[in-house]
Amino acid sequence: MNINVVPAQLKDLSLVKRLLFETAEWLNKKGSTQWAGLLKGEDVHNIEGAIERQEVFLVYRSENIVGTFALWSKQTAWDKDFWGIDETSDVYYLHRLALSADEHGRNSGSLLLDKAIEVAVRDEKSGLRLDCVASNDYLNSFYKRNGFIFVGSVEQYDNGEDLQDYHLYFWENKI
Repeated sequence: MNINVVPAQLKDLSLVKRLLFETAEWLNKKGSTQWAGLLKGEDVHNIEGAIERQEVFLVYRSENIVGTFALWSKQTAWDKDFWGIDETSDVYYLHRLALSADEHGRNSGSLLLDKAIEVAVRDEKSGLRLDCVASNDYLNSFYKRNGFIFVGSVEQYDNGEDLQDYHLYFWENKI
């Protein structure tokens, strides 16, 4: 089985948006309000700009799309609020991990994390940082099972839609 990770190109914008929308729908069906803005057509992460900066990746199994993720070495305002200001660019901030609708239940989320880790190792980053809605037990367990360490919480953060608690996770590059 051939697994490839490639930087998304502008021609892939509609594919990336579809993957994000499908994941937002999946989260919604699970009872989560996470990514609810995507269901309304909002793009708070400026995915098009991230693609232009080569920060969005697509993962394929043979010719079939598995999913997408974004890696930022420069903090967004969101990341600064959660992690404090860090101008070192020594880590990647993992955002918008999203699976194709037919990839759920196939351990494909772990595959996406593995590929994000490969990019971080290749680029000699000291680790990956991510945040997760604290109330989403499934995703919190998922990140822990995949080698991410819980490092703290941010309580009652105004995400633009409501106040939510978030958990922070870190994967350390020990290579």
